[in-house]
Amino acid sequence: MMMKNVYLAFVVSLLSSASAFVAPLNQQSQVQNVALNMVDDRAPSKKQKVWKAMKRTTGALATVALSTAGLPPIANAAAEVVETAENAKKILAVGAGVATAVAASKLLGTKKQNFLEASPYWDQSTIPLNTFKNKAPFTGKVVSTKRIVGPKATGETCHIIIDSKGDYKYWEGQSMGVIPPGNREKDGKPHAVSLYSIASTRYGDDMTGKTSSLCVRRATYWCPELKADDPAKKGICSNFLCDTKPGDDIVMTGPAGKVMLMPEEDPSTNYIMVATGTGIAPYRGFVRRLFTEKSPAAEAYKGQAWLFLGVANSDALLYDDEWQEVKERFPDNFILDYALSREQENKKGGKMYIQDKMEEYADEIFNKLDAGAHIYFCGLKGMMPGIQDMLKGVAESKDLDYDEWLKGLKSNKQWHVEVY
Repeated sequence: MMMKNVYLAFVVSLLSSASAFVAPLNQQSQVQNVALNMVDDRAPSKKQKVWKAMKRTTGALATVALSTAGLPPIANAAAEVVETAENAKKILAVGAGVATAVAASKLLGTKKQNFLEASPYWDQSTIPLNTFKNKAPFTGKVVSTKRIVGPKATGETCHIIIDSKGDYKYWEGQSMGVIPPGNREKDGKPHAVSLYSIASTRYGDDMTGKTSSLCVRRATYWCPELKADDPAKKGICSNFLCDTKPGDDIVMTGPAGKVMLMPEEDPSTNYIMVATGTGIAPYRGFVRRLFTEKSPAAEAYKGQAWLFLGVANSDALLYDDEWQEVKERFPDNFILDYALSREQENKKGGKMYIQDKMEEYADEIFNKLDAGAHIYFCGLKGMMPGIQDMLKGVAESKDLDYDEWLKGLKSNKQWHVEVY
């Protein structure tokens, strides 16, 4: 009985702590090896008793969670301690801990994302480019379309996941072309391709390498005379995408573009990412690759990624929960700054736009760029003049020729712009 209680204490200590399941892979292997050694000589039939007891005590949710998380070795370690009602009640107390731990484990993933990498992983010579063209596009299917902004946001923005069965390959920073169904009214020809920055890594949201994601704002036109949206002037493709349902076909071209790729050869590279609205899309791929996934890039990365996002208000923030999680886990490597034009004021008392927020850190941004950091701009082109004026002011204060300095950044491929 004493040995059984020791086993119970060991198992409870594991199950009640989420960190036990999200530890580095080598630690997980050590834990599982210990568990296997403890029950190596038990009869196979006892496995059924374990799962039956777990179902009675921790409930169906925890049982399914343990199974899907791939944790049988740890559960098997409980084989000698769940045979009595008294010990089963003790395990019940940690049921909530199990569910929390499994959720965290699934979020971080237990499988490495290394099966879609170049060799070495930072080599860009084999990047997929324009694999599918207008006359020979690819057809994917919608997995889900979800509104991702609050009720007070200015407009509707959706996150759309598309299943390509792994046949539409792309890299972080590239764009997808979408051909909406139907023909143009003016000439009866098919609609033109619309480009959207891809909002996922090459492994997709589910990390299987079989999906891609888009972040799309529904384009509408408010008619002052009608005092309503004019359907005749709405964005054809954005409205089509935001209206899609699971199973709908998406006709795709691309992937396109190389200007927004990350230079991953030097893992100490600093990134400054500037976005307005749905311009956040490529940076979601960047951040997930550098911090969330178990990719070679994430394992090697030692630099700092600084994200600036400008939107109208808090309800319009995009993927905030993801940024906050990364910020909490990597406080020294990830910096986050928001510019909320309708909720914040700049130092002059006016609305806080993205260029105003960046101006607060003008010297620091300039020094990072001078030291080799890469800066990315994605979103509305209206942000560019203000940001360039800010950097020009810093250059002049250092007695530098701004035009020559900027020319140097572009020559070194540190300056990445994709605006509209």
